[in-house]
Amino acid sequence: MPKNRLSSKKYALVTGAGTGLGFVTAKLLAKNGYMVWGTHIPSQSPADLEKTPKVTPIVMDITDSKMVKDIYNLIEKEVGESGLSVLINNAALAATAGGIIEGVSEDRIRALMEVNLFGTLRMCQTFLPLLRKYGPARIVNVTSSGCRVPAPFSGIYAISKFAVMGITNSLRLELAPFGIQATSIEPAAMDTPMTANPDENMAKTWASMPPHVKDLYYPKIEYAQSIMNSQMKKADPPIVLAKIILKALKKKKMKMRYSGGKGAKHLPKIIRLLGENTFESMLKKNLKLNPPK
Repeated sequence: MPKNRLSSKKYALVTGAGTGLGFVTAKLLAKNGYMVWGTHIPSQSPADLEKTPKVTPIVMDITDSKMVKDIYNLIEKEVGESGLSVLINNAALAATAGGIIEGVSEDRIRALMEVNLFGTLRMCQTFLPLLRKYGPARIVNVTSSGCRVPAPFSGIYAISKFAVMGITNSLRLELAPFGIQATSIEPAAMDTPMTANPDENMAKTWASMPPHVKDLYYPKIEYAQSIMNSQMKKADPPIVLAKIILKALKKKKMKMRYSGGKGAKHLPKIIRLLGENTFESMLKKNLKLNPPK
């Protein structure tokens, strides 16, 4: 383990900090003693991040390998031998590839995977040398409660988050000899710009579906979607999940994964209690997804 593992300086890098969970998490970490870099895409203003002491906004597109490497070099110069103590991979897309799996174009799927999957993987691969330099560093990958219960109409998003969970699980074993821990955070619905205006976004997504797909599926899942939208309108503020992230970072040994938010906190226990088959049968019944008798 590096000698500087007990350095009093703690540096954190949070992606997707321009809005939503990333923004709130960056601010919360700064209030708790971390020096934070919060990344945002070029179209977002850093003004709010700049108002928070100990938070440095930085423009970065995680799909751009050169930009990610340039930011690595910049941060490496800043942290020196202290290394990077925390990497939080929060940046993601959702609506880009929303809709029925059968009707989502390959171009839209690739666009979402470039951010959610390959962007997250790129961040881990690039910044691992700085995490090792710190020693007992932490990686937090934001996944989704959809990894446990994929919702109709968001299948591609769930697939991408399943893949991020796979990254996390693999890193947890590969990095154990270096003292680096990795965990997944599984949010339920959050009140962020990505989930705002669910009815309007749902209508736009249906409009993007091929007509034959919409005609085939819409009558079958209309009720399930109404339930999903009602849950989105009762979504938790992102601070709920940001506090879970901070709590995980304070643990001597992080859990493999954390669930949080309305409907997600107790979800793992319910699934274990009922069993996956029974749980899914109940879910399909409650969402009226079973075929007619």
